Amino acid sequence: MPGGVGGVGGAPGQVAGAGNPVIGGGGVAAGGVAGGAAGNAAGGAAGAGGATRNTNLSALQEIEEAYNKRLDMDVAQLMESFGDIIKTAESLTQSKDKYKLAQESYQIQGRAANIVSSAESLLAMVTELKQTLLLNDTTTLAQLSTQRQQELSSQKTAVKQRVMGLKEEVDKTIWELEQACYGSSSSSIGVSTTEEAMV
Repeated sequence: MPGGVGGVGGAPGQVAGAGNPVIGGGGVAAGGVAGGAAGNAAGGAAGAGGATRNTNLSALQEIEEAYNKRLDMDVAQLMESFGDIIKTAESLTQSKDKYKLAQESYQIQGRAANIVSSAESLLAMVTELKQTLLLNDTTTLAQLSTQRQQELSSQKTAVKQRVMGLKEEVDKTIWELEQACYGSSSSSIGVSTTEEAMV
């Protein structure tokens, strides 16, 4: 009977040993799944980075096109207004009634206002481009930051040297005061001792 029990007890061990390859195969499968997931994640991140770069490029192209259209429109309006002023001014030399002259003068004033508006728009565009260049020029900003850090470092060194010099002067003054005080007290003590000895 004990031997039989031992035989029955050995069966679960054999079954467990037989199951080890299955467990090992599951580990390999899990490793493959994990590796595939990591590869997919890396590929997704790279794809997201590429999509972001493409979005930035498209946005810059749209901004450039908008500025080009605005520039063309302002220049065309300026030239058209200037040409109309010249044509109207040439016709003013002819003999006309006051109503016609006033009408043409009003047209010239309107065209002149258009020229001023176009010029102001062009100047505003130049200002916007300068601001964009200054805000997005990271190289210049880094150089300015480095220069400012160097100036602050030199100022810090100068202040530190000045403080150390003041400290040395204060120490020297205190030492001189101590010598003067202790020297006078020592001399007075010596005189009193001499007097007591004489008495």
